[in-house]
Amino acid sequence: MIGYAQNYAKIRRLPLGRLRQMPHWLDKLLSPKTIAVVGASEREGSLAAATILQLSDTGFDGELYLINPKYQVLFDQPCYTSLKSLPESPDLVVFAISGLALEQSFEEAIAIGAGGIIMYASNLIEEEASTPLTQRLRKRAAKSGIPVCGGNSMGFYNYDHNVMVSFDRPPRSRPPGHIGLIAHSGSAMTYLANNDARFCFNYVIASGQETNADVGDYMDYLLEQPSTRVIALFIETVRNPAGFVAALKKARDKDIPVVITKLGRTEKSAALAVSHSGAIVGDHEVFLAVCRRHGAVVCRDIDELIVSALLYSLNYKVQSGAVSSLLDSGGMREQMIDLADDYGVYFAEVSAHTLVTMQQHLEYGLHADNPLDGMGALGRNTEQTYLECGKAMLDDPETGLLTYEFEFRDGFSHYPVMFDVIEQLNAYSSKPLIVINSCTYTTVSETAADLCQKGVAVINGIDVAMRAIKNLFRYDSETNATTSPALDAPHLDSVKQCRSALSCTTEVDEFTSLALLSELGLPVIANALAEDLDGAIHAANRMGYPVALKTAARGIHHKSDSDGVKLAIRDDSELKTAYEDLHQRLGRRVLVTEMVRDGVELALGMKNDPQYGPVIMLAAGGILVELLNDHASELAPLNVSCATDMLNSLKISKFLSGVRGRPACDTHALLKTVVRFSQVAFELADSIVEIDLNPVIVQPAGCTIVDALIVPRQNQVAD
Repeated sequence: MIGYAQNYAKIRRLPLGRLRQMPHWLDKLLSPKTIAVVGASEREGSLAAATILQLSDTGFDGELYLINPKYQVLFDQPCYTSLKSLPESPDLVVFAISGLALEQSFEEAIAIGAGGIIMYASNLIEEEASTPLTQRLRKRAAKSGIPVCGGNSMGFYNYDHNVMVSFDRPPRSRPPGHIGLIAHSGSAMTYLANNDARFCFNYVIASGQETNADVGDYMDYLLEQPSTRVIALFIETVRNPAGFVAALKKARDKDIPVVITKLGRTEKSAALAVSHSGAIVGDHEVFLAVCRRHGAVVCRDIDELIVSALLYSLNYKVQSGAVSSLLDSGGMREQMIDLADDYGVYFAEVSAHTLVTMQQHLEYGLHADNPLDGMGALGRNTEQTYLECGKAMLDDPETGLLTYEFEFRDGFSHYPVMFDVIEQLNAYSSKPLIVINSCTYTTVSETAADLCQKGVAVINGIDVAMRAIKNLFRYDSETNATTSPALDAPHLDSVKQCRSALSCTTEVDEFTSLALLSELGLPVIANALAEDLDGAIHAANRMGYPVALKTAARGIHHKSDSDGVKLAIRDDSELKTAYEDLHQRLGRRVLVTEMVRDGVELALGMKNDPQYGPVIMLAAGGILVELLNDHASELAPLNVSCATDMLNSLKISKFLSGVRGRPACDTHALLKTVVRFSQVAFELADSIVEIDLNPVIVQPAGCTIVDALIVPRQNQVAD
């Protein structure tokens, strides 16, 4: 699908440079001034009637056209026979019909130059045509350049301009807000937008099957709206990776957070996504790497998504420091500490001066600490205690954010003065203040909505609060894209030579893989190829014993599985015995390598993802790579900081510092290798499908690539 600028260039035949002054491609779709409803009806419960009544009831002040050849008048206004009979081309056509009737009217919408289309129906029908209706509509929409929301869409709410195009009804009392929500699921749209009033939106879009406007397009549109402070995505897939990444970069440049719940993490849910909205779900770990690279915050579920979006919509930013917390319960304090530890949320180490100040306001028997349980006898100086302790925490330079947990529900609290304390603390400091109610099921929506309108976030449940707070702290450090210095000129020349060599072959064996990597500046093991016993003995004597002997038979990639590796060969006699065994079982061709002294084994690899390009994987090595779930993935290329984060995330990294009397390993050499490897993988992305380096042995001085396999792109095509 073409982006909006390219669409306009095609339709208007204007140079791209002049398009900056033009409306956004999605303007007429999402902010229409004229709307036509095809399949109009007064029948109670019909999608058309619900849409028409909602537009009327919510005060849509544009022109509304009703289309149905069965009627002359509906809702006391003229009803037209077709789109072609309208007096003007509408900005938006809403299809409340389905099947072949929709396809015919769809062609009319294109013919009259409609500005945008919404399709409620999934358009998955039984028919004889070899090309499904969904594909026919997608092809026609792309050719015309008209944006199409859906099928399988519940429409959208535009709070900025009070245009609610949906058969579902949002609460009338909901004020406009700053969360731009895009959901592949219509139910997610209504769960989030039609319930708790603390969550306020500028746009809510149920994009469905994304016939001719995808999540990247909608993000781009929202990023152009002054009211957008955060974009929340509840999505099954990314149909246009380049457009999605471009939107993430634009969001980062504008300092607008993007929070995402991505579905299809498991095999079963990914399969269901295909049937739900036609989404082909990509590799989830790669998606996470893309989000980390471009500063998007990935949320585990819809609760974390919307609560995180709430914090960003209130312009909450953490400049530095950690969390300080006020609570009214020792038990809730213990729960908060446990859950904070689960999610890596850290409490501020407040100063001794702060603790002394707090202690002055606590009843006898209560101990100043962070988190603080400051509740003494009910109602005894409660307001002063929490106000002064809260001020002391906010004044402490180690406090980046203050949470305030106490028991309340709509219409009742044991200590109503707490709400006065909240407002005073919020006015006292620019540091974010979050009110937490410990239980998720407590009815606090009215109170929460009131506080949120005053700029104070209220979260139900300590668990989701800790996750959202973690996201708040994460965002600032992840807004800058990871950059890596380019390869130097000599190695760029080697890349060109490597690319040329790979273009001439469909399979690269270990010997060739090691040779290519060595030319590219990576530390590979000393090795030699031998076609007979004499050649193997000559190579071993040149390297010096002990050596390793491996089969070099073509087509054997996992040599250990075939007992194709002989280690710690000490002399010619042992080499002869080892060679004869390999020769008899696997063939005469062998690889002789030096023996690398003991170290920590890691695996380093690259997978060229079809959507996002080369992804680097670092993991526990040797046979552990397949036995332990201990790995990290990031987009190439990497810098040292990103490589360090990957390494530190591995459980096996603890062994690198030396355990049980073993010396520490050379992590500097390892990180240098990882960064260089990522640069090579990035430069050769057009030529390589996969690279597997396993093991990479990290020693007290240096690291060595012991085994390597390169899979050229041509090989994948041949398969």
